[in-house]
Amino acid sequence: MSEEVPAGVIPLARAVTAAVILMEEDDADAFQLVMNVANIAALEWMVWDGDEEIRLEQLAKWQHVTVNIEDYHTFRDYSFKLHFRMSRAVFQILVETVGNHLVERGRLVRRRTPLQDILLMVIWIMATPDTFRSVALRELADRFISWPNEHERDQISGAFQRVSGLPGVVGCIDGTHIYVPKPVEDGAQYRNRHHTYSLNVQAVVDNNLLVRDLYVGEVGSMTDCRVFRRSDLCRDLVLGANNRLDVNNEHLIGDGGYTLTDFMLISFANNGHLTPAQIEFNRRLSQCRVRVENAFGRAKGKWRRLKMLPARNRDIIVDHIVSSFVLHNFTVLNGEQLLLEEELGRPINDNQVLGNEDFENENIEDEEDEDYDALLDAAQGRGQEKRIFLMNQLAHF
Repeated sequence: MSEEVPAGVIPLARAVTAAVILMEEDDADAFQLVMNVANIAALEWMVWDGDEEIRLEQLAKWQHVTVNIEDYHTFRDYSFKLHFRMSRAVFQILVETVGNHLVERGRLVRRRTPLQDILLMVIWIMATPDTFRSVALRELADRFISWPNEHERDQISGAFQRVSGLPGVVGCIDGTHIYVPKPVEDGAQYRNRHHTYSLNVQAVVDNNLLVRDLYVGEVGSMTDCRVFRRSDLCRDLVLGANNRLDVNNEHLIGDGGYTLTDFMLISFANNGHLTPAQIEFNRRLSQCRVRVENAFGRAKGKWRRLKMLPARNRDIIVDHIVSSFVLHNFTVLNGEQLLLEEELGRPINDNQVLGNEDFENENIEDEEDEDYDALLDAAQGRGQEKRIFLMNQLAHF
């Protein structure tokens, strides 16, 4: 193992530390409570909301759910993955990584309870919708959620270009809502356009559905465009900082909720008078951009707390969201491929083609730096030219 601590292992370490303390207290009642929660969680997981035929097929392969943790160590890999959302091999890497981190930080002294048993409980809590205590993986996010370097960006853009003809795409950006109960304070700020309460989570995803940038914590009433404007990513791109992009040749792609710039390409708004070239550009761009939706779908399917977080403490909510995406990336980085390149090139449906969305317009006044605003305005002007240039290039693809 590398001596460098993986950026996503530390929030998980907090959860494991809490579990270690609980298990080391020789509290039989506390231990039984943990196991009872695990049993209830297993029963809840069995409530399937998908296709009935798939449900029956998977239930036929499902092994008996037990409160004896030793039984989980004998599960075949298929059943283990159903319970813990990752293969046994990836889980063992996670145990080693978290264990090394805890030892290096002096948080794991005694090992009366095997670390892998504690980690199984933590992962179960992350992957199922049972009642939870605070679980945090976010300390390790810097290692497992990282911006691609120049070589990685070349690989990402190459993969996207092979299936769409659109050059320079190094990531797809979008926001997703994580639903929460109505907060006691400032509840109206969390109310989104669907009249529910949520936090808006922004992610940039690559061709492998790996999350390369994550921004968490803005309220559900805030639009994607405004969330982006408030993120460090936007400021870096406007100022040309931290080697994010070569804006002459690289860009992110988003939907019509974002502003067109030389670092962010969006579709042409369909006003009923688009040219064939503009329609084709929208389709090619959408072929790439849909992957961020795929990533959100895969993450929420595995880490079910992302569907609804029954917590009111904002810090706990943010920790759980980041933790879930850390686990999403951890499985990808350790060999669980979520998307083959052949799937990347699969034609999208007509309803996935951008240009017909109806987005809420708002005046954004968060930034009061005139020089910054001037740079952003210039980037928008260059974005118009860049989009037309690439649209014309696609005619030869």
